[in-house]
Amino acid sequence: MTPTEGIHMPDDTRTALLARRYRRWLLAYPRGYRRERGPEIIGTLLDATDPGRSRPPAREVVHLLGHGVGRRAVEAGRRAFVVAAFAAVLGGLSGIALGSWLSWRTVDTMAPDSATAGRVARQILPGPTDSGGHFGRHTFWNPYSEHTLHGGTGVRAGSAEGGGTVPHGARYDETARAVAARMRAHGWHDVHTTIEALDPNTSPPGIAYVTGTRDGYLAAVEVDAADGDNPATVGLDLMWAEPASQPAATTAGGVVGILIGVLFGLLTSKRMRRHGRGMQRTYSGLCLATLLLLTPACFANIPTATGSLMANTYRNHPGPSVYWGGFVIYGAEPLAILSLVPILAVVVLCLWPRPQPSRTLTTAT
Repeated sequence: MTPTEGIHMPDDTRTALLARRYRRWLLAYPRGYRRERGPEIIGTLLDATDPGRSRPPAREVVHLLGHGVGRRAVEAGRRAFVVAAFAAVLGGLSGIALGSWLSWRTVDTMAPDSATAGRVARQILPGPTDSGGHFGRHTFWNPYSEHTLHGGTGVRAGSAEGGGTVPHGARYDETARAVAARMRAHGWHDVHTTIEALDPNTSPPGIAYVTGTRDGYLAAVEVDAADGDNPATVGLDLMWAEPASQPAATTAGGVVGILIGVLFGLLTSKRMRRHGRGMQRTYSGLCLATLLLLTPACFANIPTATGSLMANTYRNHPGPSVYWGGFVIYGAEPLAILSLVPILAVVVLCLWPRPQPSRTLTTAT
């Protein structure tokens, strides 16, 4: 709750506070437009606002941002619109990956301990269990994220492995359903069962997956059907579940990235109009260099959006995703870091002093 919420204020004080907050959102508009139309816009918004409101409604904020950025694009010209569009795409994809990555930084990188894994295995697996598997740091989905050139900032979190026995004569799908029932009985949430019937001539001829979450853990059980040479097996992977903050952090990162990209493209393009053709060609070259350096990482981050927002990406078993996206593709992260050089160069060009028109001295005759 903010200091102004829950406190009775006079109407004139509330109106002044609301007008000040509207004025902040008007910063999305160009300066000249604000000077000419700002008081009229604020007056109209105040007249249309419900009595007693001290904050702008979300729909009006979105409208002000969209219309303000549109006005900046119109005034800045076609080149600014193109630069802003590419910057918005790259910024949004980078922000999505960054938001997802930041949310996972709150998760312990080490696996759940053996005692926890053993307790969970006894709860949900049928028959005697064996929880003497791997307990330590483990890369879920990217074997190259330990190396800088491949992408050293990839998310790494721990998983614990264990196994159990399939009841004699039980089919793999029956065992999977029994595991799902035990999960629900012990308070696990979002329990999902996936049964895959494969070719009878393959080994195994069928696989079933059961996943569920509880107390911040994700339990993934795999049941392999028996074949002519091997008995049916059941295994457990216990890992950290997707942080509750990930969808919000991923969405916020994408929105902020888009806004930063749009504003950066519009503002830099507008400021470069003060300079000559040589400086403008340099600016265009730096923008192209930034695009080439960031594109491999950003477009490889497209799965980050689906994985982080829809939680449907394969991670050992069906379940929530762990993603830092394309920044772990070979060579993409170093290129993305190197893109800071042309970006900083663009900032320097924009801050470069405006050339003064030359003056010709005339001598009186």
